Amino acid sequence: MSIRKMKLKDYGITPGRAAELKEMVKDKQYYSLVIEACNRANEFLASHLVKSFTESVGYRQIFKNSNSCELPCTENDFYGYKRKALHEFDLLVKTVDL
Repeated sequence: MSIRKMKLKDYGITPGRAAELKEMVKDKQYYSLVIEACNRANEFLASHLVKSFTESVGYRQIFKNSNSCELPCTENDFYGYKRKALHEFDLLVKTVDL
């Protein structure tokens, strides 16, 4: 299945866990893990993914405020990589918490 079509449940993330993770990504103590997770999801989009997580901004706002050459993906692709980054963050948090 392509990343664009993967949902959080495909990564084994429940709605409750997703809510926890979305709060955690905003916490500055996890900032380095957020960066690592976004890089693992897609190195090219990592800075935009980090911005989306930490500042709660979406694709359209990022695209509107950036040079279109910097964000050469569709909205569906962006959110697919964002879900993958959340999955990577979940894996990283689990290894740190052990």
